Order: sequence, then C-alpha cells, then structure tokens
Amino acid sequence: MNTSALGLSALVGLSLLLAIAGPCRAAPVAGASMAGKPRHQAGPSAPDVHATGIFLNAAGDVLTARHAVRDCSAVYVVKDARVVAARIRAISQDHDLAVLGTALKPYLSATFPATAQAQSQGVFAESYAVVQRMSNRASVVFNGLSEPDKGELSLLSPVQPGASGSPVLGGGLVLGVVVERVATGQISPGSTTLSQLGRSMDLQGVSRVKAVSTEHVKDFLRSNAIAFTESDEPQLGRMQAQAPRAATLSVGVICG
Repeated sequence: MNTSALGLSALVGLSLLLAIAGPCRAAPVAGASMAGKPRHQAGPSAPDVHATGIFLNAAGDVLTARHAVRDCSAVYVVKDARVVAARIRAISQDHDLAVLGTALKPYLSATFPATAQAQSQGVFAESYAVVQRMSNRASVVFNGLSEPDKGELSLLSPVQPGASGSPVLGGGLVLGVVVERVATGQISPGSTTLSQLGRSMDLQGVSRVKAVSTEHVKDFLRSNAIAFTESDEPQLGRMQAQAPRAATLSVGVICG
C-alpha cells in the first residue's frame, strides 16, 4: 500500500464518510479493511461478553469502563475461550474507568504514550467480540480518526455496543479507552454507553465516540498503585496492522 494513503486528503475523506454513515454503518477507510460478517457475534461456542477490557501488566490486571462492571453481582473475563472470575481492584470517581484483578497471564500488555498526543491521527478501536473473529485483522491498519480536545479524546469510529473498555490504538500505543457514543447534531442530542447491558438510548444522525484519554487513565492508575508501562516509542510501524495487537491486548468482560 502507498503510504500517501495516510495523507491529509485521506483523513479528511475518512471524516466525511464516517460522519455521513453515522454509528451503525462501517464506512470505508483508507489503509484499512473491514470485516463483512455480522457485528458483535463472537460465535456459537464463545461466551456472551458485553464489554471489553485491556491487559495492563504481567500480573493480569485489566482496565475497563466503570459502567460495564459497577452494577454486576459478579464479574468474569474471557480470553481465548478461558473464563476466569475477576475482582474489582479500583473504581474511578472522576472518569468512566475501573481496574479488574484476574488470574490471567497476558502475552502482551498495554503501553501508554509518555506524553500527550495532541494531533489527530488514524487509530484502531474495536470490541473484543468483533476483533477476535475478524477474518482480515492482519491487514487492518486503522478504522477511525482521533480528535484530541482539551484532555479528552473524541473519535470518528463505527464501534457499537460491546466496545466499552476497548483500547484506542495509535502506532500500537494505547491512546485512550472507549466509553460512550455522543450525538453531535441538534436532531438527537444525548449519549449512550457502549456496553451491551448499558445502552441508554439509540442515537440518530451524526455522532462521535468518546474515549477517556491516556492522561486521565495514567493518573487513575498511579493513584491506585496499578502498574503500567509508558513510552513515546511507537510499538508498531506506520503501516503495520493494529487490529492483531488489539486482539492480543483485549479481553471480554462478562457481567454476572
């Protein structure tokens, strides 16, 4: 693929296509290919996950969205068909974040950027259930566009319920954590969380995905003495597929 596909004109085209498509249609994206199967079906033998989590460290701690686990009588996580019980280690009072302790030993854990990412860029974000069954994930470089703004992270992205807790990847670094979709037009103002159990409303028209930015994530982890890794060195090459890394970093979250 010609690296010029990541130029300004391609990203502008991406913004327009995703804005027109709205939340329920996956727009074509330069430098990426999209799975053609029905979304949010993990297969007949897979557990019914309702949200996503991110491995934080070798101890098996998992970062996810607070709303996905707050009202559960029990919480489980699934990785590669293995289901284990999880315990809530920390809950953020300021942001939609939570950390789960698990007995899983990850092959790979998240690396966060050491300094804030100020520019828009092509990113990859998708739910655990979708990314695990993507037949073309080895070729998907990005499927959305980040829009950093005043410490928050806004995405033009097609993700749907089940994506709460998903990593937002740029260069393989975790730039944020998906939490909700927010309507940006005047016709249907409001927002909806992106876990399967937490849907509050269906949005119509133009909307964006909101993610908690890495700066807020790191502050939360530090305040709760949760180990994590940070670096400004890209973890992947500019045209290297990010979907496989998302699949390795992610776990499914089950509310019992």
